[in-house]
Amino acid sequence: MNLSYDLDEHVVKKRRDWKKQQRRREERREWAASLEGEQAVEQAKEVALRMLDRQDRSVGQCRARLSERGFQPEPIEEALQRLVDANILDDERYARMLVRTRHAERGLVGRALVEQLRRKLIPPDVIEQALDEVDEDNTDRVASELVRKRLRTMGGVDQKRQRQRLLSMLARKGYPPSQSIRVISEVMEEDN
Repeated sequence: MNLSYDLDEHVVKKRRDWKKQQRRREERREWAASLEGEQAVEQAKEVALRMLDRQDRSVGQCRARLSERGFQPEPIEEALQRLVDANILDDERYARMLVRTRHAERGLVGRALVEQLRRKLIPPDVIEQALDEVDEDNTDRVASELVRKRLRTMGGVDQKRQRQRLLSMLARKGYPPSQSIRVISEVMEEDN
């Protein structure tokens, strides 16, 4: 058996399958673009509901995905408005949930949370409201836990390098420098 021949066949098959998928996507885009009136709105709403079945999304994300699928702007807006009216799509609820989970699971605050919400195409005014979910007292506790956890993995590293690495980690998670320096100092004093 010639292994290179089988490998070539596999590559050719993958390429053929990829081209079929591209053709099907293009056909679906053309079909969606050809829809008009109430039929276009209903189909856009159905596609959006299928997307929301898999995972919660913002209105902006749904708008972008429906546009990628080839739907016209007017049916997209009408379909999304119906979902908002039915309380299926809610940017405020989605943003609050993201803030709570990203803060609790990853320890993100401030800039890092804002960036996460922007990537999800959430409007700036909703982002501001959602950031109120983060309890300032809780951020010190979360930062301390993150520092302690990271310190356990930095056994053979000198203190100056530890401080630099910890400061960088907290900065990536959105903590302001003053809070980061204070928390790192407190935790390192406790450990000594």
